[in-house]
Amino acid sequence: LVQSESMSVPPEYAAVSGLRSTSIQMEKGISIDLVAATQREANFLRMIDRKAPLLYESDVVREAIRRYEQYWLPMQAAHPNTDIIPPLDVHWIWHCHMLSPLDYEKDCLSICGRVIDHKLLSSDEIQKRYESSLRAWDSFCGPEPYDFLSGEGRISKEYCPKSSYDLVAAVQRQRNFNYQVSLPHYTSTHFINEAYRRYIQFLLLKQTYSHEFLTPAYDFDIIWHTHQVHPLAYSRDCIAIFGSLLKHDDSVNDRSTNSKLLKGEALTTKLWNTHMQDSFWRRGGMYRGHNAPAFLGFESQDLSGVAYGEIHVPSIALKNIPVQREQLRLKLTYANKKVTTFNADLSHKQVTKSGFSLVWQPTALSSSSSIVKFPFEKKNAKDLTIDLELFDKVFLQKKDIIKLSGKVSLEELLPPSNSKQAHSITEIMLKSKEEDGSVHCALVNLTTSVTLNRELHMILGEFEEVSLSSHPSISSLSHSASLNRCAFSTTSTVLLATHQVIDNRDGTTYTVKVIHSAPLLLSMIVVYGREERMLSMAHLIGPDSLPSKDQLDSSLVFHSFSSSFSIIHTQQFLPHLSSPQERAFVVLNNDGDYGIVKGRWTGFSRKQTGSKGQKGRAGCPGRLLIDAFNLLKNTVQKMEVPTVEGSNVFVIGDAQSRLSGKRIECRSTNTAEQIASVFCVATLFVLCNPDKVRERNDSTSVGLQAHKWPLIIGCGYGRGVPSNRLVVRETGESNGGGGGGEVTMAITMAACSGACGACGACGACGGCGGCGGCG
Repeated sequence: LVQSESMSVPPEYAAVSGLRSTSIQMEKGISIDLVAATQREANFLRMIDRKAPLLYESDVVREAIRRYEQYWLPMQAAHPNTDIIPPLDVHWIWHCHMLSPLDYEKDCLSICGRVIDHKLLSSDEIQKRYESSLRAWDSFCGPEPYDFLSGEGRISKEYCPKSSYDLVAAVQRQRNFNYQVSLPHYTSTHFINEAYRRYIQFLLLKQTYSHEFLTPAYDFDIIWHTHQVHPLAYSRDCIAIFGSLLKHDDSVNDRSTNSKLLKGEALTTKLWNTHMQDSFWRRGGMYRGHNAPAFLGFESQDLSGVAYGEIHVPSIALKNIPVQREQLRLKLTYANKKVTTFNADLSHKQVTKSGFSLVWQPTALSSSSSIVKFPFEKKNAKDLTIDLELFDKVFLQKKDIIKLSGKVSLEELLPPSNSKQAHSITEIMLKSKEEDGSVHCALVNLTTSVTLNRELHMILGEFEEVSLSSHPSISSLSHSASLNRCAFSTTSTVLLATHQVIDNRDGTTYTVKVIHSAPLLLSMIVVYGREERMLSMAHLIGPDSLPSKDQLDSSLVFHSFSSSFSIIHTQQFLPHLSSPQERAFVVLNNDGDYGIVKGRWTGFSRKQTGSKGQKGRAGCPGRLLIDAFNLLKNTVQKMEVPTVEGSNVFVIGDAQSRLSGKRIECRSTNTAEQIASVFCVATLFVLCNPDKVRERNDSTSVGLQAHKWPLIIGCGYGRGVPSNRLVVRETGESNGGGGGGEVTMAITMAACSGACGACGACGACGGCGGCGGCG
């Protein structure tokens, strides 16, 4: 596949009679299984984002660069082995370095004299090779710890990186890329197979227009990234296809009007549409509208101010048991009230043996994630006391009793000041002093987490039309969240309502701003904590971000809806938008996507007046079907509101509310995200409801009384919101599905028909999906 002739001046795209190779020829130039490898790549990126966000912090990154250059590259140069797993911080830096293939090759040769190869491993392979990798590291790297966390305080400020490539900046750019490909459908085999086919098409364009600046869409850019992190295979394949190594430059990220990136997107789209049968735009594979949430101004919720709630104990570990006895009893007491007692038979165990420990935790069949819980109130804080008894039994009587005791304050069990985590591990020393003066000690590791019992009251404000020019922070967020960014300008107006959500027990107050614009196809909910700190946001997402059901593996998609009030499924799931009547919100916080709340109306029919010889028919208001996807736990909750019984109470995640009320009960420390989710459900009710809007003084008792429900009014009922009623085109009689015959949503049209440069428009609006990783 080496090019047979040079193209010093690339012809105009319209003048090219055909591509230089066929798809079959191009595929023969690919030497690795990129579909399987891409699933591993997506899982690796998700692990970095969710399990190790510390690896984005500049000090940690700089220390990781030192470890990577001083130890890992020389170690692999001396003993090449792609089955050895590097420490996670080193692996992350290595990964980012390989995404600039030309720089990686040059830096490897400079630092260690050869290009170091890499391959992505499955989770099973990583588990199997962890111990041998640890031994290999310790053998070569001496006192340098494998685990980067155990090397705290060892940051070498005087270290000067050897790489010519700016790895610190590359890590931050990669964080943005990771967010664009972070939704679960990027692990679907069916979705990735199609993305691989599109990657082949992209390579065909790159081969034919070798001097042009072409941009990939995100669905196949992750394929390109996966190819690059197998550096020797990538080099071999590029030489076979292009005659040289194909450059990848992810530093081009400016999406302003007439920028290099947007002009490249426009050209790529035109070339694609000239030579390919399908569209460059693809559902679920485009730019998501904004950078990673970490760059949007979010702050993490401070849990140190928690005033009351419940302490949960997921596990207790007892270590260093001092003497051998047949029986053991461990008793927990808080505020002089027994919390629980654990008993254990030790008659067949050598408890004094080094390394022995007893662990209590929920069983696999347990419905609870904790073994015990107890309430607390910070203003009336008490100590948690742990009493340990070791004894033998003779004829049901205790003998040779050893008693040990220890205590821990409530403050030590709660998250520390400015903590982002709702759990902690506390070490408690148990001691006893015997009559003979001897002292016995044992150690308890107590894992605790906190849940809240917030009873929140809403004070709902009125909507007003405001100019974005006078609200710069709202303007920036509105641009990020608008589905029709072509219509956006700094002088655009939006509908804005500001609500207060207050816990009267401790005075904790959240501010909720609900923002709508029909022209911008914008519905957004922003939740602030004290001092206007932005904690969570939810906004509409469209087919740029989510695929349709037929793009996904059928085994990973839910097809049915439960008729019960609320059911949680724990099997794997993939959110999708597959009907024009479906609307979806993504809920965000500083760490990324928290969840997706999708709604669709069902069962609506209008009243039909009887005529001569034909009986009339009563109408039916229908109900809202909700799919709430928890992206952290990989669960989906399905519910309907109102229920078949007519109740408009609903539970979403750890929050409960009612559409006709002003209260929210929340048991989660992620209070802001739960509040946002509650407002998502109410806003979806407004957006999806096909029934006519009724005035507040309408006294008709027929149908749902939504025009009188506070939460519904507070989410925009009766206002100029981008509801299905406003963004559909009726071409026939009602088909009973949700309000209107053949439905064409402007959301879909804006994404599909070139309104944002996705189909050969100028590309100057920033709506297309190029990643900036262009050659």
